[in-house]
Amino acid sequence: MRHIAKNDHGQILIVTAYILPVLLLLGGLAVDVGLIFIAKAKLSSAVDSACLAGMKGLAVSQATATTYATDMFNANWCGGSCGANPPVPTVTFPTDQWNDEQVHVAATVPVSTVFMRVIPAFATVNVSDTAQSLRGKLTMTVVLDRSGSMNNDGGGAALQSAVPTFVNDFNNTTDEVALVSFASYASVDFAIGFNFKTPITNAVAAMNFSGGTFGTGAGTNPNPSAVNGPPMSMADQQNTSVASGNPNQIKVVVYFTDGLMNVVQDNFTCVINNNPTQVLINYGGYDSGNTVDFLDPTGQTGNANGSPGDWGSYSGGVIRDAGGDICQNPKGTNVTKFPQQAGGQFAGGNTFTRANVTAEAQNRAITTATAIRGESPIPTYIFTIGLGDNGAGGMTQATQNFLAQLANVQTFSDGSANPHYNNTQPSGLFIYISSCPSATCTADVTTAFQTIAAKILLRLTQ
Repeated sequence: MRHIAKNDHGQILIVTAYILPVLLLLGGLAVDVGLIFIAKAKLSSAVDSACLAGMKGLAVSQATATTYATDMFNANWCGGSCGANPPVPTVTFPTDQWNDEQVHVAATVPVSTVFMRVIPAFATVNVSDTAQSLRGKLTMTVVLDRSGSMNNDGGGAALQSAVPTFVNDFNNTTDEVALVSFASYASVDFAIGFNFKTPITNAVAAMNFSGGTFGTGAGTNPNPSAVNGPPMSMADQQNTSVASGNPNQIKVVVYFTDGLMNVVQDNFTCVINNNPTQVLINYGGYDSGNTVDFLDPTGQTGNANGSPGDWGSYSGGVIRDAGGDICQNPKGTNVTKFPQQAGGQFAGGNTFTRANVTAEAQNRAITTATAIRGESPIPTYIFTIGLGDNGAGGMTQATQNFLAQLANVQTFSDGSANPHYNNTQPSGLFIYISSCPSATCTADVTTAFQTIAAKILLRLTQ
C-alpha cells in the first residue's frame, strides 16, 4: 500500500491536460492583442497625419481640408493597397471658445481575431482613434526690400513671384496680415487686416525698385511715424494694433532684404530762415564712402534724377531740408551730428559719416528686434531672408550674421554659434540665398518663403 501511494507516474499528463488549454488561450490572446496593438498604432499614425494635412488645407476651405485629410489618411493606412473595406475617416471642424477653427479626424477599423474568435462576440474587435488640431490666429507683417539693388540681383522679380504664393498659404478670413516695404523711405502698402491676399499681391506687383536701404527700427527712440517710420517698428505697430487676449494667437514678422541697411530716420529741430522747425529726415543711402543722402521720409519728392524721396547727396554731412536749405541750430551753427537721442549708439552726437550711419542703423534694428521678440503676453517670431548677389561677391558673412541675430537663431549660416542668442525669447529662422541672379533665383526665393510658411503653420497648429 505504501508503494502504491508513492507512485506518481502519469500525473504530469493530468496537469498538462489542465494547463495546456490555458496556455493556448493566453498565447492566442497575446497574438490577438498584438494584432490589435499594431492596428491601433497604424490607425493612430494615419489619423494624426490626416489631421495635420487637413489643417494645411483649412487655409483654403473646409472642403479642401477634408480632401487633404482623407487623401493623407488613405496614403498612410493603405500604403500600396487599401484592401477590402478600408476604414473611412470622419473629418469635422469644431471651434473653441475663441472661435478658432479646429480639425477633428476620427476613424474606426475592425480587426479580425485569430484565437479570440472562439467567443463569437470577439470574432472582430473595433479599434478607434481620433486626433484634433487647433489652428491659432496669425497676426503677421511682411517687410520687403524694394531698394534699387533689387533690380540688379533679380530679387525684385523673385519677390513678385514668391510673395503671392506665400500669403496664399494663410487664411483670408481668420488671419490678419500687413505689408510694409522700404527703400530710401518706408511705407505701409497694406494695413493689417483680413482679405489680404489680393491687395498684397497687387501691391508687390506694382513695386518700383529704387533707392537706398531703410530697413531699420526706431531702437529705443519713439517711432516718429506709423506710416513712413522705420520699417521694423512699423511692422510691430501693425501687429500690436490687433487686439490680443487670445492665447492661440501667433505674432510674426517676416523680413526680406538683399543688403545691409544704410538709412536711418530722426527728427531734427532746425532753424531755417529764422524759423525753428521740426524736420523728419531719412539719411544715409550708401554702402561705402562718406557721402550721405538726405531723403524725404514720405517719398513724395525727388532729386533732379527723379529718384523718389531723394533730396540729394551732400558731402560734409550737413542736414538739409526738402528745399535744399542747410539746417542750423538756434545758435546759427550747421547741424552736422546725430541728434541727442537717448539710448542710441551715437547718442553723444557723432558726425554724419557713412560708417556711423550704418552702425547706428544696425544698432537700432537689433534693439527693436529684441524688444518685439520680448513683448508680453504674446512675443513675436522674426523670420529673415537674405539675398546675396552672386555676381558681386554675395552678402558678407557679417551681414548674414546680423540678419541671423535679428531672427535670434542659435547658429549662423557658417555653422558658428550666435553669441547673441537669447534662449528666453522665441527663435525664428534665417535663410540665406546666394543664387541670385540666376535661372534658379525665383525658385530659391519661393522655396525660402515656403520654408518659413511651413514653420509658421506648424506653430499655428497645436
